[in-house]
Amino acid sequence: MYAYIDRSVAELAPADQLLLSVMRQWVTCMRAGRCPCSAIGPVLHGQGMGDMLPDLNMAMLLVEREGMSQLRFKPPFAAEIGDDEALLLSLHALARAGAQSRVEAVIEQIVKPEARLPLSVAVARIAVAFAR
Repeated sequence: MYAYIDRSVAELAPADQLLLSVMRQWVTCMRAGRCPCSAIGPVLHGQGMGDMLPDLNMAMLLVEREGMSQLRFKPPFAAEIGDDEALLLSLHALARAGAQSRVEAVIEQIVKPEARLPLSVAVARIAVAFAR
């Protein structure tokens, strides 16, 4: 998480920029009562990451609906990274690095017990999509 705190979006690696952008768009759409997949689907497909859409949608839905608390996200084009966004970026970075025990520890902080396994699976699949 600390790798992302007090950094600007422009400093992120392209994969993290994409992930942050679609997470912010997902939250903005969902909280406005709009379909998030219709907004982020074209973005992911344009980056050759369309396969990731169902898993990203599931992960975000679990975070939003089964979270221990409501996470705060900045507007889609904000230049700074928020604390909760840093937490999720670090979760995905840990998954891409194969640090499963650390992934599970972060997930325990984020969602209720019944949502932990499905979130872990979705995050692992997102990591695989980024590895391709």
